[in-house]
Amino acid sequence: VLLTMLEISNQVITYKQLVTGNYQIGNDLYGIASYVLTPSRIAAVKNCPFNISDNACAYFFVNVDGIVAARVQLFGTQFYVDGKVNPSGSGSSWETAECFRHQALGAEVMLFTSTNDEYETFIASGISDMALPLYKKLRYYILEFPRIMQLRNAYSILECKGLNGTWLKVVSTLVNLPLKLFIVYSKHKGKKLLKEYQVEKVIKVPEWVDNIVLNDGHKYMEAHDHRWLQWNLDYNFRGLPQDIQSFYTIKKKGEPVGFFMTKERFRKKAGGLKNILIGAIMEWGSVNEKQLSEADIYKMAQTTFSREVDIVEAATANPATVEKMKVCGFISHGYAHIAFKDKKKKYKDASDINLWRVRYGYADVLLT
Repeated sequence: VLLTMLEISNQVITYKQLVTGNYQIGNDLYGIASYVLTPSRIAAVKNCPFNISDNACAYFFVNVDGIVAARVQLFGTQFYVDGKVNPSGSGSSWETAECFRHQALGAEVMLFTSTNDEYETFIASGISDMALPLYKKLRYYILEFPRIMQLRNAYSILECKGLNGTWLKVVSTLVNLPLKLFIVYSKHKGKKLLKEYQVEKVIKVPEWVDNIVLNDGHKYMEAHDHRWLQWNLDYNFRGLPQDIQSFYTIKKKGEPVGFFMTKERFRKKAGGLKNILIGAIMEWGSVNEKQLSEADIYKMAQTTFSREVDIVEAATANPATVEKMKVCGFISHGYAHIAFKDKKKKYKDASDINLWRVRYGYADVLLT
């Protein structure tokens, strides 16, 4: 009986409204709106070069009796198929306030992203275990591929296991000593390659990366050309001092042969861990993978992270890379997911991960 008395309404905030400030938010009792209406997030989505129009949806909220109860943040991206780049939708930060989750408002939000006609396709990534069944129910194609992780500081993991105080300091120091020696060995693998290649950190993504990305040989991809990479290099969603993203070119005898992109993110909480700095290899490309492999690039990339990083992670659809990175201490740790919605049912074989250029940094994963 109580449910029939609740007034549920949907609210769309367009990019035009966002730029002009011409919008009003309901009672944000649970911080659902304020989480995504920060200066860093607004700057990132306003400056996205792939938003299809000023009238496209930037934020979608579900209100219950005037209280902001659920949300998603939306922006444009690019979908490549058979040599052509098309506009596509993407999004971030799907969430429903806990007290409203029994009303399936999350499904209402996902239904909006899956069915609105702004874009013919929709790409999502960084998907939680809770949300994954809902994507499947809404008939997204799910691409699943292994995540790998290199531990550099055991402090947070030991704290998660229940150690604290003096014992935590003593045990973490003892565990970290051999760990640090192994990281020195691991970095040595990358430094040997750095003698063969010239790796340079740059603040402007060169246009030549487009030839590597778009001529990758795969039928499908989220097109991470130089404009997409530059946008992700210039912005992130939280703007914390520890949160940085970096782009590196790889050359041999002065000629471009590849690139990679990384990020570092500070998390107060991450899967049971607290106050942890995570580094991640998000993007990479090679002119010739037989000469400069994904594993070679990862080995070089792992030498570039800050000393304070506790964990370095990556994700790959290539089993050979998973095996090769074990020598550098990267162990398998769960799976990453890309979800693709084909609203017009044009791409019948898009469920086949082998047809995709798969990277960890899809959708909002580099920005978050």
